[in-house]
Amino acid sequence: MKLLLFSVLLLYVGHCWSANILAFLPTFARSHYGPFQPMLKELAVRGHNVTVVSHFPLKDPPPTYHHIDVSKQKNADDKNFSMLSIAQYLKPWVIPVGTLFFGPQITLETLDNTKVKEFIHSDGYKFDVVIFENFQHECFVTLGHKYGAHVIQLIPASPVAFLSQWHGQPFNPSYIPDPNSGFTDKMPFSVRIMNTIVTCLQLVLYPLFYMPKQNEIMLNHFNYTGWESRPTLEEMSKNISLTLINTHFTLGTPRPLVPNFIEVAGMHLKPASKLPKDLQEFMDTAPHGVIYFSFGSVVKATHLPKHHVDMFLRQLGKLKQKVLWKWESDELPELPSNVVVSKWFPQVDILGHSNCVLFITHGGIHSTEEAVYYGVPMLAIAIFGDQLYNSIMMESRGAAIRLKYTDLTEDSFADSLHKILDNPLYKTNAQKLSKMFHDQPMKPLDKAVFWIEYVINHNGAHHLKTTNNSLNWIQFLLIDVISFLLIIEFMFLIIAFYFMKKILNMFFKSTPSNVAIDNDKKEK
Repeated sequence: MKLLLFSVLLLYVGHCWSANILAFLPTFARSHYGPFQPMLKELAVRGHNVTVVSHFPLKDPPPTYHHIDVSKQKNADDKNFSMLSIAQYLKPWVIPVGTLFFGPQITLETLDNTKVKEFIHSDGYKFDVVIFENFQHECFVTLGHKYGAHVIQLIPASPVAFLSQWHGQPFNPSYIPDPNSGFTDKMPFSVRIMNTIVTCLQLVLYPLFYMPKQNEIMLNHFNYTGWESRPTLEEMSKNISLTLINTHFTLGTPRPLVPNFIEVAGMHLKPASKLPKDLQEFMDTAPHGVIYFSFGSVVKATHLPKHHVDMFLRQLGKLKQKVLWKWESDELPELPSNVVVSKWFPQVDILGHSNCVLFITHGGIHSTEEAVYYGVPMLAIAIFGDQLYNSIMMESRGAAIRLKYTDLTEDSFADSLHKILDNPLYKTNAQKLSKMFHDQPMKPLDKAVFWIEYVINHNGAHHLKTTNNSLNWIQFLLIDVISFLLIIEFMFLIIAFYFMKKILNMFFKSTPSNVAIDNDKKEK
């Protein structure tokens, strides 16, 4: 009996052995980090040694959770201003072209950090697994080579065409819209033309212009011991064992996924907690409900133009509902009696309260996930990036009304407010989406941890990958095969034409002797 128990214990320990895991997440945007932090904490709770390089320490971390703080002061004022000012120029075809130039700049800005540089060049660590977020950070994959580790990448939203093709993930522009386009999966002919152009631009331009810049960044910033022998960036990308995507088919476009692409949206979500006393009372005593208004962590309400702020307050002040507005400054505008502002609100707990009737949002992926999780309809004022896609997808499901920031007027805002508040169908559709989002075979957090441990237990789990990631864009689009078949068909037509001409000449071309005989007959 003791031998049997010992054998079972050995099997359990062998299956759940502790791994040294590096989570390299030095991006300064909290919205790119927060949804993945519960996963990192859970890995530590399960006994893995987790080292996290980030700007955001964890409160009360488990004993095996080690944080390397790389935070530094960031001045976001110019960023907010530039994002709002260029929103009108962010057309579907502009973003993939602009990413060729601004994408590497995001990576450089992330790596231009003394603490990050010190970590990259340090030799005192050993890891079995490297986890990194890929938001224009393809060169981070080189850390897998440095430590001889399995590599797992995190994608904060739906992957674009190039990122999909880079890892063998299908991306058919006939029904999969580019996440930065603002298209849904129901595309008429003209939109499919634009979506196909955007897709082809990425597949052609990124390998030619974007990846060489990422390779240059890698050569300049990842000069660790032994870097001279490393493969090319394209070769190292094939070492990525697993991709965890912060999305779900209820939030966006249903699409085929290769086995090593796993949707894990909602890892940070759980049933709402009780609010602080003042907020709890505010929510509980709202007979007509509460509207929550926030543009997230990237675009601050205080950077909106004054005429937009005044317009929002005028229309919100006319409503019978109470309003909570995330306002990041001590300088307050003149507020209507039903509007309360604060620099911070416990967003998920407010959305999870039964009296929350509407979420006015920018349509970011995490705000969208939270609204769907708690079944709250949205008035999405999309500004840039995937906000356009997220908001139009929610509108297509009947759970939101989308307004483009560049097309925003007082009339459109007022009409949208009354339409969504007066029509109970939006709430019904939001609750249907919530039910579908909750109805999963396992919780997203458990799913993510399962697949990370699967990679560990199966030595990288390279059997999950398709051979598609070894194809270049010419092979991926079958241009070589189509060209070959066209050449064969052209040659066949030439040969057929040649023989047809010979046959026709044989039967219909008159010889000189025949012509003479015919002339004699005519004379007689």
